[in-house]
Amino acid sequence: MKYIPFIFLVLGLLFAKESISQIHYQPYSYEHYQRNMSSIHTDSLMHTAVKPYVGTNIDPRHEIGPRDTARNWWYRKLFDEHLIEVAKDDHIFYLDFMPDFIIGAERGTNSKTLWTNTRGAQAGLSVNKKFSLFVSFYENQARYASFIDSTARAIGNLPGQGFSKNLNTGKYDWMNATANMTYHFSDAFQASVAYDKIHIGEGYRSVLVSDNPYNFTHARFSGTVGRWQYHSIWAYMNDLRNPRVADAQDPFSARLGNGVKYGAFQYVDYLAGEKLSIGLFHSLIWAQNNQGTGGKANGGLGLNMKYRPWKKYIFYGQLYADDISKFGFGSGDNHRTAFQLGGKTYDLFDVANLNVTAEYNQAAPYTYQHPNNRINYTSNGEALAHPRGANFREVLGIATYRWNRWEIYGQTMYARYGLDPSDTENVGVDLFKEDVTADAFHIGQGNVNNLFYNEFRFSYVMNPKYNLRWELGLIDRRNKNTASGDYHHSTIFTFGLRSSFRAFQREY
Repeated sequence: MKYIPFIFLVLGLLFAKESISQIHYQPYSYEHYQRNMSSIHTDSLMHTAVKPYVGTNIDPRHEIGPRDTARNWWYRKLFDEHLIEVAKDDHIFYLDFMPDFIIGAERGTNSKTLWTNTRGAQAGLSVNKKFSLFVSFYENQARYASFIDSTARAIGNLPGQGFSKNLNTGKYDWMNATANMTYHFSDAFQASVAYDKIHIGEGYRSVLVSDNPYNFTHARFSGTVGRWQYHSIWAYMNDLRNPRVADAQDPFSARLGNGVKYGAFQYVDYLAGEKLSIGLFHSLIWAQNNQGTGGKANGGLGLNMKYRPWKKYIFYGQLYADDISKFGFGSGDNHRTAFQLGGKTYDLFDVANLNVTAEYNQAAPYTYQHPNNRINYTSNGEALAHPRGANFREVLGIATYRWNRWEIYGQTMYARYGLDPSDTENVGVDLFKEDVTADAFHIGQGNVNNLFYNEFRFSYVMNPKYNLRWELGLIDRRNKNTASGDYHHSTIFTFGLRSSFRAFQREY
């Protein structure tokens, strides 16, 4: 693993040619992409559904204001430039150190000290309009809030971050990496090989494929022809719930590593007019040495739409189901459907850099499950779509504002979801359960929970090149199980020096 960045760098330099500009890769986080909505959603309607972007959708310089070239080297590196930066006519290269040092406290039902100690690095290379390379690596130790601990123990790894030591103690120790190498043959064909996340849709969530699970290896082939754009994604994913064993007939024999599953995700987007784009989605999941019941593969169908009636206002929606026969919204039939409705805007009320999102998501019970859990809709033990899995309704709002180097992030969310009353019952929330034990398909069946989540962050951005910032954060989370009466309340305060564009979802 430690040699991958150097190998990619050498390969990238082999593609060098003369030109005057470069394509570039932008790591995906909804917060950062939302800040750049005016750059992404230009005057004309464009294809914007599949992320991360490799191209010119976001300005690669991440400038907040003009550089002051009269300043000394130390000032420029701390506030305006990459640590190492080479910009030539035919290529651009940069390298950064990425710290993430946080201290904090949780108060409420549980009380404890929180901290994060991360040392990382990122490097990027763009050559002409043809080649782009990005690699990042992080070594992390952390102690998170209690509700993150319970989620980590339930799925067997740290949510969205991969395998960690000390899951049972809550003192996490893990490393993660990202790599993306892209070659742009022409507008009609671009190829990427990546160990990264994928997100399809305009929303914070996605009911098709989201950035919820940890990185997985994949190849992406894409291109634009006229009003059409296609993406063909072929993935190699871990299945830690079904490990490989020396004797297939004896699950307690020697473990040979995580199970292996594969995914093929096809997405075709069409610009139906000056205001509307329509995308069709198909998924197929299968597993290595699959001997289970219910077929050899698990397919799904989806729809993604974006409507922009006015320049700064975007409305969007998604639908997903196992197959055409499962589309529907009645609770008495086998309607395994998930959908999303939302809207977002930038420069609201003509206030520059004031961006707002409002979104609704729901998934019926048993959506994304399969009679053979080896081919359910998961990767690395985590849902490929919404982190809640299924059997939920959710409404959320996000607002961001930037003034010079000062930034504010606010989020509020309410979710209503059903949990299994016992380990032997399956009301449609746990994607790894196989035997359906309930007769109905209404959302909230089982033990109903109400979750309220509010988050506020206030930041001063020291260096926009790699998002280095001082950040003060506050989270208030309240969850009540209406069946048992259990109530958990967490108030979390954090302060730290942070960097990178990684996303850390905490609404579990």
